[in-house]
Parts: sequence; C-alpha cells; structure tokens
Amino acid sequence: MKTVKTDVVIVGGGAAGCFAALELHRKGIACVVVCKGLVGKSGASIFAGNLVLSGQVLGNTPEQARNTGEFLVKYHNQFLIDQHWARRCGAWVESEYYAELERAGLYFRRDAEGNVVTSPGKIRSVAANVQGNSGVPFMDLRRKQLARAGIPTIEETAVTALLHGRDGRVRGVFGLSVLTGEPIVVQGQSVILATGYSDRLHSRSTGTREMSADGLAMAWRAGADLLNLEMQWWHTNDVAHPPSWERMQIYPNPILGSPKSARMVNAAGEEFFNQQDDDPMAFGPYTVQLKALVKQVRAGKASYSGGYFAGFNHMNPAEVNAYTTYGKPYYQLGLDPAKDLLETAVTAHYRQGGVRVDTATMKTSVPGLFVAGGLGGHSNGLIALATFDGKTVAEGVADELGFVAVADLNDRDIQAETYRLEKLRQSDGDGESPFAIKEKIRGAMWNGAGVEKSAATLEEALANLRRIREFDLPAMRLKNRTKIANYEWLDAIDVHNMIDAAELVVHSSLERRESRGPFIRTDFPDTDNLDWLAANVMVKTENGFRFERVPYETPYFQPGFDRRDNMLVAW
Repeated sequence: MKTVKTDVVIVGGGAAGCFAALELHRKGIACVVVCKGLVGKSGASIFAGNLVLSGQVLGNTPEQARNTGEFLVKYHNQFLIDQHWARRCGAWVESEYYAELERAGLYFRRDAEGNVVTSPGKIRSVAANVQGNSGVPFMDLRRKQLARAGIPTIEETAVTALLHGRDGRVRGVFGLSVLTGEPIVVQGQSVILATGYSDRLHSRSTGTREMSADGLAMAWRAGADLLNLEMQWWHTNDVAHPPSWERMQIYPNPILGSPKSARMVNAAGEEFFNQQDDDPMAFGPYTVQLKALVKQVRAGKASYSGGYFAGFNHMNPAEVNAYTTYGKPYYQLGLDPAKDLLETAVTAHYRQGGVRVDTATMKTSVPGLFVAGGLGGHSNGLIALATFDGKTVAEGVADELGFVAVADLNDRDIQAETYRLEKLRQSDGDGESPFAIKEKIRGAMWNGAGVEKSAATLEEALANLRRIREFDLPAMRLKNRTKIANYEWLDAIDVHNMIDAAELVVHSSLERRESRGPFIRTDFPDTDNLDWLAANVMVKTENGFRFERVPYETPYFQPGFDRRDNMLVAW
C-alpha cells in the first residue's frame, strides 16, 4: 500500500479545492490534491455557464452592487445564509477575484470595440469565453496554475474514507486508484473536503457519474453536523432526450449581448415563461422558472420528465450564436433555433445544503476536518463563492496548523477500509449489479423526493431506500472481480455513499415543514419565516441523529413577511 505524507490533504479538484491548494502553496504549506476524476476537468465547476458580477466591477453602479447582494441572500439562498459571510465574500470577489483571473490570463468575452460583454438586468454577468461554457476555460486555468506551482495531484483516485489519528483528529484519507485498483493512504495534519455542490441522486441530474455524494457521506460517518440537505435546486430547461444530453440546458436566463432569452412553451403550445415578461430584472430566474413549471404540471400541461418545450424562435439566432453555446444542440440535431423548439425536462442541479461549517474558518464540528465550496451548507452555487471558500479555508487551516501536534494514523481505520473495499470487490450475491442498484436509488429519490413532495411521498422514498439497503445491497453481484479499471467496483463503492446521503436528504426534507424557494412540499405550501427562517441542522448521535433549528440573522436583507404561499413568493 502506497503512503503519501504532506501537511494538508485536499479532496476535490474543482474551484474550491484548486484555489485552496494555490493559497496554501503561497503560504509555504505543503498539500496534495486527490481527485476522483481529473483536476480541473471533472466535477461541477466545469459546468459553470457564466460569472456573476459582484460589487462595482466592470461598471456596476452602487445600486447594481446592492442588487447583487440581494440576489445572493434572497433569490439565490432564500435567506438560508450567513449574511455576514455573504458580505465578506462579495467584497473579496469585487476587489480580488476578477483582477486575479485577468492577471492569470482568463479572457472575458468582448465586443468589436473591446468592451466586456455583459448580460442585461439588475444582476449582470460576464462569460469566459462564451456563456454556457465559462467553467471549462476557468478550470483549465486553475489546472495550469497548480502544475506551474508544482502542487502534487493524485488523479482518478476515489477517496473512500476519512482516516483518524491516534488522537482522534481527522488526519488523512484512504483512496483507491480507479485505473490500477491499488489503495493509497494520504496523511496530513488536516483534511479539506471540497467535493462540490452537485450529486447524482435523482434519475435526472446535472451531476456526472462520479458525483455520488461521497463527501457528504464521509463527513457524516466521521461525525460532522449537516444542515439544509433538503434544499435541492433544479434546472427546468435541460434537454429531455436522450438521457446523455440532460446536462445540456436551453437556458431561459438572460443571455449576453441580447435583451431577450429562451422562452418556455407547454404541451398546448402556450408560452408560460418568458424572462422579459415574468422576471425582467433577472433577480430569481431559477425559482421563477420552476414555479411557473409547477403550475403547468398541476394543470396537466407538462410533466417534470418532459412534455414541454423551450427555445429561441422568437429572436434572432445570431444573438444566440454570438456569445453563447445555446444554439449547439439545435444544430447537432439538424434543427433551426429560429424555428424549432426542443422538448425539455427538469434535472436535479446543485444541493444548497451540506456540511455545517464555521464560515470564518471553514472548520466542521470534527477536529481536523475542514470543508470548502459546495459541500458546505452555507451558500448555493456560483463559482466565485466556491473560490472564496478556497481562500478562507486555506487561512483557517494555516492558522490552526501551528498548534497541531504530530500524530500517527490509527491503523485500525486503514485495516477496516481495506477489508471493506475488498469485500465489495468480491460481492457474489444473486442480485443486481451496482449500476442497477444506483438507478433504483435515483428512481426512489425522483419519485418520492422530487420537485413536489409531501410526508407521504417522502416516507415512501424512505421505505424504498430501506428495502434497497436491506435486500439489494447484500445481494449485489459484481461480474468483474479484477482490480484494474474496474468501474463496477467503483459503482459498488458509490452505492453505499449514495444510499447514506439519500436517506439523510429525505429525513431532512421531512423535518423542514414548510415550502421555500425550490423546496416545495404540498402538505406545507407556505414559506414560514416565523418558524423556519432557520438552519435545519442534523446532528449525529450514538443511535441515529437529532435535529436542531438555528435561526439565521438578517442584518442586511429581510423577507418582509411572516407566512405566504410559496408559489406567490418571487424567490
């Protein structure tokens, strides 16, 4: 078994993990980045469509700067956010983030006169290089920065367990090389989990195959507090067919260089969402789109799996092609975006909730364990926010390292994980494959914990997940027993993380007895700011878990009402 020693172990090669590594390197602290895929080439960060302008960057007025803050707190997080953290983050993004990116060579799209092209409305964004694809050049840049700095990376290696020192502190990780099947232990003084916002827990999801909620499951097993897991965000306009295209969005948000954007049409041919009519200032487009779709589904004119359409046939396609990638699926299918609409469907996007952290340091409730970016439950989406977390966690880890004594890993953790993984590889039951069981888990979540849910559907989801855990997992069968490039083995490892995370999400959904933004419960239709403007905290106990409700402070922005039907709330 290979062992690598360093000061800090970073799990995840997206925006948060890469920037944390760069910041630690600048401080002279050694780190190693371990990535399930390829650093800068996999995960959620590469799917960033654009970069939201914060503060008074690139001509933003003071009013637009305040609008961006309101957007983040109210429309993007439904007030389930530390507003002091949001203010610190916004100030850093304005003063440091964009300047650092341009110095590093990231190109923001400009027009023929050399002016940076922005989207219209009170909330403006820019693209690098084109809208819909900004995450790719952004993460290519981060990958190159890590390489130039000489920061070690261990790629295509699935981290399967957090390892404790003999003092009880989290001090390392157990990994498995996807290509060779060989185990590796990476030991440090602290561990940063930066495994991202997205997880593939529903039948339709923007998450890629490797996103199986690993960070969430491992943090929970280590004893970390979780919060707001029920707050799942959804895309309303991803291509319905084929399934491999479900991450391709017919984006109905404002687009660069045009006053128009995609519109949505129901099965009866009636337009039911147009950004310019329904949310002209683009404050809360995702939630506004979702609620518009919910009304169509309830009226029998659409379904969450399709039966409605989106497109740009009300505008000049040249405006779509100039600065965006959104015409691409039409041309690939031999369609004309000036005439044709595409059938679209809902996909699960980011999870707003996650691991509970101290937002000043990114410490979790477990000694030695830090979390950065989307795995934390303190904010939803946006690549700039994940990057700010990378900066913050590097400072938090650096401040603590000088006070941490050296300690060896607990050998029992390593032995137990080695045995667990080998037992999975030898699974020889008479049941289904790991891939089939993954699909069962996703189906249970889609049917019982999808866009609209109730106590009855959530209890049904729990019952289905329990049956999978009780009957399908013990009977799981692997046809491939080799170690080399055994993706069936990786699926078997993923299954256990997925079912653990899925059950936690459903329990949290049952606990939040209201509807809020994209979280819609038919049995509790009101947004309840009297009782539920609060973090829904899940604390592990010896025999299970308990919930704690921790109210959020609202020093800068307030909801303005006590209770209201969520379908009538703009955010």
